[in-house]
Amino acid sequence: MTFAPFNIALQVIAAFAIFIFGYVALFVSLMIWFFLCLVIAKGVYEGAKKVRTYAMKSASDVDTSDHTKRPFLIPALR
Repeated sequence: MTFAPFNIALQVIAAFAIFIFGYVALFVSLMIWFFLCLVIAKGVYEGAKKVRTYAMKSASDVDTSDHTKRPFLIPALR
């Protein structure tokens, strides 16, 4: 029984190709995750800005002059 001839050069080339393809795949997947996290962070930031704008606008629409018409007194001390 004879085996196929052992060629170290082919194994080194295959290992190098697998390493390069793996490195490229890792880099691409990390870039996808990075941009996905940026999109999520941008959405949270813009959402917080809209909530703050809405809160400030709704707070300015409220008439708060009633509290200045009568002094604050504790009911037990009247």
